[in-house]
Amino acid sequence: MDSAPELLSFAVQVLEKHGAIAERHDNHVMALLPSELAQTLDLAEEVRLGEEGVPLLYGSPALDRLVEMATEEIPLVFGRIKVPYLKKAGFDQLIGQDIVFADGQVRVTGRAEARTSYMVLTCRYVALGDERKEGLVEVGVHENTGAIIEGLETLWPEFGREFFVPGKVPPHFSIHLEKAITNAMQKAQVLAEEKLTDFINSMQRRLRRDVKNTMEYYEALKNEMQASISHLNLSEAQRNERTAKIQELPREMVRKIEDLEQKYKISVRLSGSAAVRLLVDVAQVMVEIRLGKQRRTIHLVWNPVTRRLDPLVCERCHETTRRVHLREEDSQIRLLCFSCTHKR
Repeated sequence: MDSAPELLSFAVQVLEKHGAIAERHDNHVMALLPSELAQTLDLAEEVRLGEEGVPLLYGSPALDRLVEMATEEIPLVFGRIKVPYLKKAGFDQLIGQDIVFADGQVRVTGRAEARTSYMVLTCRYVALGDERKEGLVEVGVHENTGAIIEGLETLWPEFGREFFVPGKVPPHFSIHLEKAITNAMQKAQVLAEEKLTDFINSMQRRLRRDVKNTMEYYEALKNEMQASISHLNLSEAQRNERTAKIQELPREMVRKIEDLEQKYKISVRLSGSAAVRLLVDVAQVMVEIRLGKQRRTIHLVWNPVTRRLDPLVCERCHETTRRVHLREEDSQIRLLCFSCTHKR
């Protein structure tokens, strides 16, 4: 059978991305593969895909391996947001509104224009139980601090933007993304759980219903069997057999309920699906904080996309917070969330 044109084009793109030389013809693709790629795809180093060569059809092993290779890395796009203006004054009012410092004294000492990077991470969740439920959630995060930026994922498409082609991405993007990705995935988990609330509640209701029906069934069965023991026509051996079965009923019921619990058990898998990394011109606000005799200068970011000061992250647990508690540790001021102020 002839391979569909889109499958031939797809094969060429995947192979070339991984270092192969591929040439598409009307009904097949001729390719020279690096040895490692050939081993991964379980193909010869010189191969003909499609037509009379290796089948390249939906469901064929070769296509499945190409799809797996193409999807093992999530799609990643780099771009820049074009903002109409940057706030120049009035930051004192935003402290106490966008960010609250619960302790110490805070004073704005300056403003500068800067460029920073954000990521909008799209994650896919799949919940498996007696039924299947799946969907997508999006999370905006500041790449440098790891702070979760609420609303960024819905607001950024409203602005003009420019996307960079591969090989021409400017060097302004953050290199170390571990903290940002960790926080984004944790937030995505919370969002996925919220979206799965109805699904989980439905499974739990069905479990309670089936457990109730099972218990009522075994209770009725026990009563019926106990009533039958007094039947005059039963022999002593038959009565003993019925009695043994009645005694076994509770254990049998427990096994049935355990089977039901396993049937309605839900497992959830969360994985990254795509990411957009964005450069944004921002207003950087220099702030001096005082706590007792200690002083410290920190930089806040006014985000033109959300039109708010970005939240900070706790310097102990790395949770995003808009209510910051100042604590003196080792003669330094630490920025903590409410929970960490009560931990030693």
